[in-house]
Amino acid sequence: MDQRSRETYEIIRRNRVRITAVVATYNEERHVGTCLQGLLGQEGAVGDIEILVIDGMSTDRTCDIVRSFPEFGSRIQLLPNPHRLQVYAWNIAIREARGEYFAMILAHANYGRRYFASCLDVMKRTGAVAVGGVQHPVGSGLIGNAIAWCMSTRFGIGDARFRYTTKEEEADSVFSIFTRRKTLEAAGGYDERLPFDEDFDMNYRLRARGGKLIVSPGIEVRYHVRDSLRGLWMQMFRYGYWRRLTQLKHPGKVPWRVFAPAALVAGLTLSAAFALTPGLRGLAVAIPAVYSAFLLSAMLAAVPQSGLAAAAVPATLVTMHAAYGLGWWKAFFTRRHRMRVLPAV
Repeated sequence: MDQRSRETYEIIRRNRVRITAVVATYNEERHVGTCLQGLLGQEGAVGDIEILVIDGMSTDRTCDIVRSFPEFGSRIQLLPNPHRLQVYAWNIAIREARGEYFAMILAHANYGRRYFASCLDVMKRTGAVAVGGVQHPVGSGLIGNAIAWCMSTRFGIGDARFRYTTKEEEADSVFSIFTRRKTLEAAGGYDERLPFDEDFDMNYRLRARGGKLIVSPGIEVRYHVRDSLRGLWMQMFRYGYWRRLTQLKHPGKVPWRVFAPAALVAGLTLSAAFALTPGLRGLAVAIPAVYSAFLLSAMLAAVPQSGLAAAAVPATLVTMHAAYGLGWWKAFFTRRHRMRVLPAV
């Protein structure tokens, strides 16, 4: 090898990046094919990309779709997750991954063609320990579109800026984390005592270790939301319940938005009690009236973007807030002991 060839080789070697994209699945036949196509078509990220699909024992065609790709067995690997839940999938991937970088991928999300290149660029420019994109929710049908709108505004999710910010900034959490594998190893991996909210727990721990999290709208990701109020209720109830446990583990690091739905549920319960108490019935309408005005404002604000789906925004917000708040209160009364922070391994 002559000197020029050697120099060229060294430049390529130094800039070569190996990324492990970890796709956690369970009955994702509707979305997994599109998700994998997007990962296989990545541009601008110099180096190899391996895709680990960690499947939670799907009962639909998810695994068949994964195996149908020509890249299956080479760039795409399929590993079982007997425990089904995502938190176990992330830890399986940390143990099995060969990549320097670890990309948490949700099967019901679509990632831009330069997703990995953008993540690497933001990490390099900002010195962030982990980065993520703005979660652009996508829905189908009247309810799905209403849910998508609510998931992207302060009306629905408060100050969770990683869901709607229009500028690159530091955040308390990022969606679909992109970081170095050794960073997750140093943090001890994901806490399997938290079958939900494990990503926020990891984000809290990375910040506690001095890391900076950056969210950037230049990192493109589209997230497919639930398409029914029943599915939304179940999702938000779990979020509220397990966020309470994350709060017990990290009591000083929980943003105010976590408490808002629980406060609303408490306020409406108190209003109902006032309505049954002579002399206090005049106070019973205060909180419901304010919340009703809030719902009306949200519906009117949704019209320009959502059209007819705006009519479903009030019911969607009530579902989100009530389910999250009730989940939080259930955990408050049933899980009182503070969780011990596990040491890094």
